[in-house]
Amino acid sequence: MAETLEKEAASKFNGGKMAHIFQFDKDTHLYTPKTISEEANNALKDGVLYFKIDGSNGMIMHQDDGQLLAFQRLDTRGKPVPNHCVRLPAGSNVDSYEKHSYCYEPIIADVEGKKAKKRNKTMLDLVEKYKERFSGQNYTSVEWVGTKFNKTPGVTHDVALAIHSEQMVPEADEPTSRTYEGFQSLLLKTAIEGFIIEHQGVYWKIRGDCFDRECPFVVDKAAVRPPIFLA
Repeated sequence: MAETLEKEAASKFNGGKMAHIFQFDKDTHLYTPKTISEEANNALKDGVLYFKIDGSNGMIMHQDDGQLLAFQRLDTRGKPVPNHCVRLPAGSNVDSYEKHSYCYEPIIADVEGKKAKKRNKTMLDLVEKYKERFSGQNYTSVEWVGTKFNKTPGVTHDVALAIHSEQMVPEADEPTSRTYEGFQSLLLKTAIEGFIIEHQGVYWKIRGDCFDRECPFVVDKAAVRPPIFLA
């Protein structure tokens, strides 16, 4: 059976589904100024802001014996979690919604295909190289980035690793106001994919292409701000 990871602090991202802060217009399928709930509205005003990363979600798990295990998130599309995978850690963001089901698949060296072997070896080497960054906690939420993972803008390495907690937005880079108009203005003039907002252990998202499908992040990849990453 797929194992369930030990429960962590609620404020830590568990890899689950993040809802959009704003409601969508049923015709344009773009954001409206209305938040989806009072909880979302509170997050918009008071939450902690992080840069959103265009890569592949992952996790580094620290075992009691000191060994580090690396994972990449897998969407089973509603099918049961495979036996070789682990369930998401306990948290406020759900592991399934509509026809999607999330779990974590182990990154192992013994995989089929030369390209997959090379990619996985690089992933595991990165975890070993920066193992001190993952000590002292049961798991660390990360993003696998680079040309092998959605061709992350600004990351020229085939494989690199971004720690989610290190993507906090400096005060100088925040929107002028924590409102629909404030985020819209910033994301329609700056090549940023979007933001993640954490509030009381729940993580939400705001994306530039949900204000305008031709936002700077979509049309000007060369200008996109890269994440803070390890390589």
